[in-house]
This record gives sequence, C-alpha cells and structure tokens, in this order.
Amino acid sequence: MIKGRVVKKSLPLERLKKKNTIMYSRLNSSVLILYGPIGSGKSGRAEQIVNRAIVNGYDVYGVISRRVLRGNDTIGYNGFFPQTGNTHQMVYRDTEVSGTNWKPLRGPYLYNETSFQTACEDLIKAAYLMNTKTMVVADEFGYLEERGFGLYLGIIKVVEALKGGGKLLIPCRTEKVDSVLKMFQPETRILVMEAERKDFWDSLRDSFI
Repeated sequence: MIKGRVVKKSLPLERLKKKNTIMYSRLNSSVLILYGPIGSGKSGRAEQIVNRAIVNGYDVYGVISRRVLRGNDTIGYNGFFPQTGNTHQMVYRDTEVSGTNWKPLRGPYLYNETSFQTACEDLIKAAYLMNTKTMVVADEFGYLEERGFGLYLGIIKVVEALKGGGKLLIPCRTEKVDSVLKMFQPETRILVMEAERKDFWDSLRDSFI
C-alpha cells in the first residue's frame, strides 16, 4: 500500500525540509513535483520519468533542461523537447552567446527569449490536446516562472487542462516548492518528492506513471 496523503494546499518550506519524500498520494496523482538543490539530478530524474511514460504509452510534451558542461564548469542549459526530439539553447553564460534573443537572467546568465517562447507554445499545445494518456514536463519552474515569465503561461494552461486528465511533471529547487503548489486548486492530487531520494522508484511505485 502506498503510504501518505494527497497534498491539499501549499505547505511551509520548514515542513517540507523535515521529510525526505514530502507526500505520497493514495490516489493516482495528476502532478509530480520533483525538488532539490541545483545539481541534485532533478532533470535527469525527470528524463527517466519521461522515458517511463513513453514506454507506458503516453504522449509526452514540454521541455527537459539539460546541463551543458565544459570540463567541470556549467556554461549553459539546453532544452530537450520530447515530442519532437529537438534541442534548443535556453540559458547560457553571457560569454558564450550573443544576439537580440538573449536577455538578462541572473548573474552571468542570459536566457533565450525565442526558445522559452517555443517551450511555452509546446505547453499550450499540450493543454489543448490533454487527455488521460498525455504527460507534460515543465523543467524547470524557476526565477522567471516565479515572476510570471518563462514557462509560466504554458504551465498555467496545462494546470487548467488537468481536469480533463493527464499528468504534469514539474522539477524545481526546494525553495520554489511553495510557489509551485500555489498554482493548483486544493482538490488537485499532487505528489512532492525529493529527486535524489535513494529509494525513489520504490517510493513512487505506480502513484504517478
């Protein structure tokens, strides 16, 4: 038996930190929030879940963030689009890219406005096609999304469409969990899990995909 309960509302961050895996749903959850610090494997775990969803017959939309390294240094992040197999530059250091599509993000990083628009459009498309065999991944909910930019509009459209069925996977940093939870109605079945949990798959079981 899957232990735990449905997340009904946003929880204080202090309570989230007290649990390795925050909540499990007894029901089949519509939303899975993967959390952890930078470099904790959130995107890698998201890609594993996407692959599992494809094997189980889901149509997968959205974007997965892939870190770009030069040696041991992170120089940027590409967005991988599971539906098309395409890859777009999303966020890069200002020493690596140039052009009018690149806008200031934080510190030395720039984000590609056109790539984020493409990702957002893919999320909106998924929202219109949503059914019980659709899964959407929005990697990740971060600085831009918390302020209503980036992938935010597309995520909201998918959230609204969940009442018709389907799944939504959102990786985010630990401090963003409360902001993600605020997007959902109290009745939404949400599972919140730490991405780097050692017994992740035994804990997840079949409660999401």
